[in-house]
Amino acid sequence: MSNLTKKIETQLRKNYQQPLLQNQAQGIWYTGADLLEDLTLCRTSLQQQAVQPGQAILISTTNPAPIPALLLASWQLGLTVTLAPPTTELPALPLKRYAAMVYSAPQTLQLMQQIDPQEISHLTLLLNTAPDFAYFVHDLVPLTTATTAPALILPISQTVISQDELLTAVTAHNWPVTISDLYDLTTGILPLLANLLNPTPFSLATAG
Repeated sequence: MSNLTKKIETQLRKNYQQPLLQNQAQGIWYTGADLLEDLTLCRTSLQQQAVQPGQAILISTTNPAPIPALLLASWQLGLTVTLAPPTTELPALPLKRYAAMVYSAPQTLQLMQQIDPQEISHLTLLLNTAPDFAYFVHDLVPLTTATTAPALILPISQTVISQDELLTAVTAHNWPVTISDLYDLTTGILPLLANLLNPTPFSLATAG
């Protein structure tokens, strides 16, 4: 577990009963306890699917609420997270590029009709931030031989950044409490992490 995820998890425990994150579209607030429970569920589920350090997870969903827990769980497991803005078109499943993939609910339902269950598993979780959460795991993704991997890739801006670099960046500025785009570094990821590191109630706008 990195310094970044350790610090955030510590703050979530200290603010166990405090509202920290609001799903702006629904007006629902989630406490430190809610986020910790989601973090544990996501991490345990990925571990049970034998996802390994150095592998990658793709997140491309219009529901921003579960993304913070997914990010932390993935980083705790040593995964590289690719955050790709969701589209209205049905995406093609990227074969053997990502060990896990998260899409918007309508896209997930459509993709379920296309997957080969011998290669790709469909998992569901009852998260506080997303009661109907589902994701795919590619069971045949080869293990990586890389000794180090970036924490985050943002394809739109071609950003590749480590957890240490993220931690340094969030401490350099004051960040807004309304996060407009989680798929952007300066208007999404950095404010998100800053508000979790220095617990400040914040809102997530709908992604995509």
